[in-house]
Amino acid sequence: MKIFLKLLIPIVFIILAFLFVKVLIGQKRPDVARVAEEIAPQVDVITVNIEDHQPPVLSYGTVQSYFETTLTPQVSGQIIDVAKQFRVGNIVRKGALLARIDAADYEAALARQSSDLTDARRTLLEENIKAKQATEDWIASGRNLKSASDFVLRKPQLEAAHASIKSAAAAEAKAKADIDRTMIRAPYDAVVIERMASLGNYASPQQALGKLVATEKVEVRLPLTAEQATNVQLPRILDVTSERNADQQEVVFTSVTKADVEWRGKLVRTEPSVDPKNQVAYVIAEIKKPYQADPEPLVVGSFVNARIPGRVIHDSCKVPEAALVNDAYIWVVDDNNELRRIDAQRVYGYATSVYLRISDQALKDSGVESPLRVVTRPLATFKHGRVVKPVLVSSKR
Repeated sequence: MKIFLKLLIPIVFIILAFLFVKVLIGQKRPDVARVAEEIAPQVDVITVNIEDHQPPVLSYGTVQSYFETTLTPQVSGQIIDVAKQFRVGNIVRKGALLARIDAADYEAALARQSSDLTDARRTLLEENIKAKQATEDWIASGRNLKSASDFVLRKPQLEAAHASIKSAAAAEAKAKADIDRTMIRAPYDAVVIERMASLGNYASPQQALGKLVATEKVEVRLPLTAEQATNVQLPRILDVTSERNADQQEVVFTSVTKADVEWRGKLVRTEPSVDPKNQVAYVIAEIKKPYQADPEPLVVGSFVNARIPGRVIHDSCKVPEAALVNDAYIWVVDDNNELRRIDAQRVYGYATSVYLRISDQALKDSGVESPLRVVTRPLATFKHGRVVKPVLVSSKR
């Protein structure tokens, strides 16, 4: 009996467990297929208007002097005086005395030439009296004056006397000029770049005493590519008798070494040739009073960046470069937050932005109007009509 119970109890437990599992399986609910909810992606958008734009054209160049003069004396002699303002970095005015050469020898030469001129004038007076007396003697002799030779009437002597006066007067004028040339003066308003003159030095016409750069204005030679040249109103090439362009383009200059400082100039000339290697054209800009500029002077030799106003692009919009897909279209978000693809024509690029022209038909087909909410970074998975979550960002971002 005990053996029978030992065999029966496990069998009963197995049957009960089987029945319990069967009941649980019968109570299981059938699986219901779930449809995944579509999540609208978040996109960054900017608001742009279709209007007229005037993008700048960027260039660069080195500041060059308008006038640059190496001072060399026209006379020789010892330097006996050097002006205090004749120092590197100082600004000197036109006519300012910079250095003085000993003029003793030239003053002596002037005295000699003045004496020679006085003698020549005395000789002319004597010859006039002699010529007059010769004429009177010829007439008194009863002979016809027309038969007298020029030598008898002392005409060659008079001409020689006149020539002597002219020669002596010219020599005296040169002697006076040599005295003036011992005074080394600034030929124009300038800044001193170099100074080699020192007290006691012997100056000669082959020796440089210093170097000056005009402060009235400086020039910058700006290269423009073919695309840039078509977007800038270039100055006309004029002859020297023509009037300058009244509507000269203003140029803004900046320097990486002087942040937040700007200088303003104007385009004044266009070089009459194009570089055959790269088809680059050059324009010349002038900056007035560069050394008196506020707050910082613009000195010769500085490397500057130039910003030139370009031509007006009518009925265009400005978007980030990344917003234009394949140089053919952009994505915009309509009032229902749905994506719309619009064909666009690239007109001009500047820095990280691009200027586009969108036809009225393209706007009409897309069903959107200006201002447009343009997606700044479109994805390859975008589809026309897809719902998105637009997030407005700054256009200067």
